[in-house]
Amino acid sequence: MGTANVGHGIVVGIDGSDSALDAARWAACVARRLGEPIDLVHVHPPTSDNGTDPSEAVLTAAEAAVRGAIDRVEVRRSTPSGKPDRVLTDLSREARMIVLGHTTTTEWQSMVRRSDVVSVANHAECPVVTWRSREGFQPPDGRPVVVGVDGTEVSAGAVEHAFATAAALEAPLVAIHTWTEQSTLTYGEGSRFTDWTAYVEHRREEMKSHTSGHTERFPDVEVSYRVERGKPDIVLLEESKSAQLVVVGSHGRSPLAAAVVGSSSQGLIHHSCCPVMICRAHHRSETEAH
Repeated sequence: MGTANVGHGIVVGIDGSDSALDAARWAACVARRLGEPIDLVHVHPPTSDNGTDPSEAVLTAAEAAVRGAIDRVEVRRSTPSGKPDRVLTDLSREARMIVLGHTTTTEWQSMVRRSDVVSVANHAECPVVTWRSREGFQPPDGRPVVVGVDGTEVSAGAVEHAFATAAALEAPLVAIHTWTEQSTLTYGEGSRFTDWTAYVEHRREEMKSHTSGHTERFPDVEVSYRVERGKPDIVLLEESKSAQLVVVGSHGRSPLAAAVVGSSSQGLIHHSCCPVMICRAHHRSETEAH
């Protein structure tokens, strides 16, 4: 079993939007809990027509937002040049987490033109959080962290980071596995069941078995296991209404490929009611780092 990503620092992409400021506030709260510095990054074009650069003003506003949300957190600022998604993806190689405001594109628009948020989520080498909320900035509280579990290697990475984050936030963790009749064909003659009680209990016990190492490592995290009938994107979107964070794994598909084969992470990026953490399968582990 791997252990959580050991990159250093929480990087926040700052573009001057209100969403980015709220993302910075949220990231600062998490950084304080994790004992990490926060890196406010405003990426500007390599050249400027009028010779002016608003980066410092943008970062000053972001730092003020951070200081207004929480004290005693180390804040670092940088203004690299380049394309935002590429710069942030490069920074993800050493970061513990990337935090961004919500995407301003629809799912269809993300398929036909670049969305920096979607691009970073699909290519970063550390977890990426896209900040979303229906009620503006809210600091970490007693609401649960929700993680989608499907038994795959991609899901295992999400579970790993979900436990670590829930422990830092002192939040309960809800592990959810979803199913439909079509997804149970490998379980005997599942498609013929009328009473799914045995199947649901089987999946719940599997989830407990797969997460036993994490429960030992994070004994203070209160974990509940649920097996829900329905498509994962629909179930997790509903859960986002009462969660403080939803964590999912991702294959890192392009928006077009995700639209063709389906992707819970893409749907959550565009529609979740709370922040979403996307964890790709190749994230570093402590065993790999050492």
